Amino acid sequence: MPEPAAATSPPSTARLWLRLTPLHLFAVVAVALCVAGGFWQLGAYESRQGDAARESAAAAPAPVEQVWGLGRPFAADLQDRRVTVQGRFAPADQQVWVRGEISGGRTWLVAPFLVDGSDGALLVVRGSTDAPGELPPVPSGDVNLGVVLQPSQGGGLPLDADRVTTSITTPSLVNELPYRLWSGYGLVQPAGDGAAVVVGDAVQPPDPDVSWTVGLKNLAYALQWWVFAVFAVALWWRMCRDQVEEARERHTTARRPDDHPVDSLTP
Repeated sequence: MPEPAAATSPPSTARLWLRLTPLHLFAVVAVALCVAGGFWQLGAYESRQGDAARESAAAAPAPVEQVWGLGRPFAADLQDRRVTVQGRFAPADQQVWVRGEISGGRTWLVAPFLVDGSDGALLVVRGSTDAPGELPPVPSGDVNLGVVLQPSQGGGLPLDADRVTTSITTPSLVNELPYRLWSGYGLVQPAGDGAAVVVGDAVQPPDPDVSWTVGLKNLAYALQWWVFAVFAVALWWRMCRDQVEEARERHTTARRPDDHPVDSLTP
């Protein structure tokens, strides 16, 4: 009478997972493709943002009276807007120095510019220097300037004896100047008449503010690809777990003594 076959131990977890190598490789490739696709779409989104910023910076400036007016509030869409202003400078002794957080450790020279067609003045930043000093002369006669508009800042202190303040705050400076002031200011660009106006270093405008919705479709596609990657990982884990559990169950339920344990897996 033949002896019963010796009991066999269940297959090890490492051996079962090793049998699923083709499935592991497929999951790695799928996740890599999804992640790469997401970064590719993210790059396309950033490229669209950059193109929009460059287009905004290169847009032809409009006359200020076409987009804004004296006594009107500074609307959000005016910030970083490039415009032209025509008029003349107020006397040199009405200029002010601005040194504070807004000027980044430098000292800005700000001059009232009397805009043609209005009875007020637009404050313009002529440039930046290391420290305040004697107020320089202003150009005489009619001047046509290109400026980048910026909103009035808050928290400016009253002018001291050297005509220095900490910020371009039009509600405060209107008490120091004999003019109505526009509710923002302009950064003079060193082109055309601006070349003779700039004192020291020209103050560079910030990068144009581009809405995050520009290129939104590409951003959505990037997020979609990364969701697919997470789904692929979850699906891989579920399939591997089910295959391993199925193999263990087949081994446990084998009833004939001469049965061999079943540990083969089909990914």
